[in-house]
Order: sequence, then C-alpha cells, then structure tokens
Amino acid sequence: MYMRYAIAFLFLIFAMPALSYGNVSSLDANNVNSIRAIVDDKIITQDEVLRHAAVAIREAQGRYKDDEFFYKVDEILKDTLDELINRKVLIREAQRLFGINEAAMRDVEKDLDSFLKGAVQRVGSLSKYYEIAEAQGISPIEKRNELREDIMIDRIMKEYVYDRIKIQPKALRRYYRDNIDEYREEKEVKIRHIMIRFSAHGNNREKAFSLAQQVMNRIRNGEDFAPLAERYSDGPQAQNGGLWSIEEINELRKDLRDVVFSLQDNECSDIVESPVGYHIFKMELVRPEKIQNFEDVQDDIYKRVYRDEITRLRDQYINRLRANCFIRIIR
Repeated sequence: MYMRYAIAFLFLIFAMPALSYGNVSSLDANNVNSIRAIVDDKIITQDEVLRHAAVAIREAQGRYKDDEFFYKVDEILKDTLDELINRKVLIREAQRLFGINEAAMRDVEKDLDSFLKGAVQRVGSLSKYYEIAEAQGISPIEKRNELREDIMIDRIMKEYVYDRIKIQPKALRRYYRDNIDEYREEKEVKIRHIMIRFSAHGNNREKAFSLAQQVMNRIRNGEDFAPLAERYSDGPQAQNGGLWSIEEINELRKDLRDVVFSLQDNECSDIVESPVGYHIFKMELVRPEKIQNFEDVQDDIYKRVYRDEITRLRDQYINRLRANCFIRIIR
C-alpha cells in the first residue's frame, strides 16, 4: 500500500502522466508527512523519502511497465530510505567529531562560503540563487545547512574511508587470475557463401555444377573468395562478397548449417548440393582467441578493485556507526 500511495503522490507533485493507483483522495497531509524511520532523536518522514526518490522513479517510469514498475519503485523507496538513514548516521558522527574541533569547523565554513560564492556566480546573482532555491521548494537556510553537512560528511569519509584504501599489487594480480574470463577475447570469424542457383541456369543442373566446379578450382588455386562471390554467386549478400551474418546462417537448412559449423578457421567447404542449387562456404578467421595481458588491463583492474574497496570500507564504517545508534524503521 505504501508503495502505491508513494507513486501516486509523486505523480501528483511532479505532473507525471495520470495512472490509476487507487483512491488518491486518501493522500492527506498526515500520510505525506508520516514517519518512516527514527535515528536517535532525528526522524525521516515519508515526504522526505518521496522527494529524494523522485528522479529515480521518473526514470523507472520510462523503463518498466505494470507490476515490474511497482516492484522497481518499491526497491527505489527502500534504497532511498536506507541512504537517508546512513546520511543521518554520518551527520551524527560528523557533528560529534567537528563539535570538538573548532579549527576544522572554520575550514568547513570556508569551504561552504567558497561553494556558495561559486554557485551564486554561476546563476548570476544572490537574489537569482534564492529565487531558484525557492522555486524548487528549498529554503536557502536549509540548503546552506545541508551543504555544510555534505562537506562535513565528505571530510570524515575521506579520513576514515578513502585515505585508508591501500591496493597491493598482488591484489590486482589475484583479481586478474580470478576473473580471467573477463579478459578473454573470443575469436571472431566471418562466413562467406557462394550459391549457384539451378534457376539462374535454366534449371540445368549440369551447367550449374560445371560453373560451381570452375569457381571451386579458382578458390583452390588461391583466388580470393570475396571477388568470386561478387561475380558468380546468385545468393544473398553477393554484392558484399558473399558475407553472411550468423542470423542468416542459422536460417539455413540443418544439413547446410552442419557443413558451415564443421569448418575450421580459413577453411573452404566442398561443393554442397541443396534443392535450389550448389553452395560453397568459407570460414574466415578475423581474430583468434586471445587473453589480454595483465599489463594491458591493470589500470582497469585497479579502478575496479579500488571501487570495490571503497564500497567495502564505506559499508564497514557506516555499519559500525549504525551499531551505535538507535534506529527504528516504521513499516
């Protein structure tokens, strides 16, 4: 019920296309501002969750339909509530640490003033900045407090998470070994096809076979397959040197598919007969299978391992802080 109520409320606020989610008249102010969680002496309201989830829900509306959309919205709302709880926990810890460090708090205020000065310059004037904030339903004072909290959180995260990340070279090698398939480049092949149709030769099978033999002899004597296909093939893609896609190959009769998939790299088939004509296939190796060298991918590996380590240490740090808070989620 909460999920459907939340979606309807968001649609009303942000003028989304109208959909039927039940009795919208029940969305009174008490429901909108009901409490979703308590973190020590701070509360998180339903309205706060909805506002922070609005953008993600708008994006989900264009990507998901019907029940899948409802499930996605439910997931977004749960994740948003969890993020807001984490934010309250981090703010609590930041206030505890900065409250006993006046010098650090002065630096925070300097960073805040610098940020706001830049924001004002970007929009043109202080009055314009306030006008934009108010149009978005944001109190400039509340926004300043929120930005101050953001700076404080960034600082404690830097000290207790980011600056503590150390990636050892052996960890990169271990990731490479454990995920070697990610760095395996599959071989790439092309299939070429020459078809000599019976109908193109007055349904004279002998004449068609004679031409197929001539073409085959020229291939065996080293001539390039593609120009021969362009000149002699009566089949699809002749103008492209007889180059077929895998989808086209899969539409062939099973006996012809079996011939194609039995070919080795750069191997040409014998002449194969079907009810409509004679066929010659060639498997062309474009790129052999290869495993990328560690040295070529170690920068990418470092970024992945670093990102994973950030997530691990961040979750570890926040969970430790959460363990020392009173948290109650109200269903």
